[in-house]
Amino acid sequence: MTELRPSLGDPEQGVTADPSDNTTLREVLAGYEASGFDATFSPTPEATIECEACGSNLAAARFTIQSLRRLEGASDPDDMVAVVATTCPSCGARGLLVLGFGPMAAAEDGDILAGMNDGRSQAPLPADASPAETADRPRC
Repeated sequence: MTELRPSLGDPEQGVTADPSDNTTLREVLAGYEASGFDATFSPTPEATIECEACGSNLAAARFTIQSLRRLEGASDPDDMVAVVATTCPSCGARGLLVLGFGPMAAAEDGDILAGMNDGRSQAPLPADASPAETADRPRC
């Protein structure tokens, strides 16, 4: 199991994820980062998204999901996370947003994911950007 990077969440909470295909969260993050998604976005308690590159705090509806990868913990619902590749509408930074999903996720995370525009069919990423992402675009 791989610990979530401090810049993407609270390591004190021990956020980890190992999907059924044995891809680790670290591998998914590295794949996206290698494709240019190297900025960090953070969910806020107000169900908005903060861009750490420019400091803007914007409504989820202003962001478009360019790619999404769900990681499901093998035995622990706390391990269920969604890695979202998106671009800041204010500064153009391309980066990642890690959200919880499932029964243990914060309500704000679900609100953010539901509020984002789904642009995955418009601009697919290279295969190495999101290991094993499927064409059916799973919803969280």
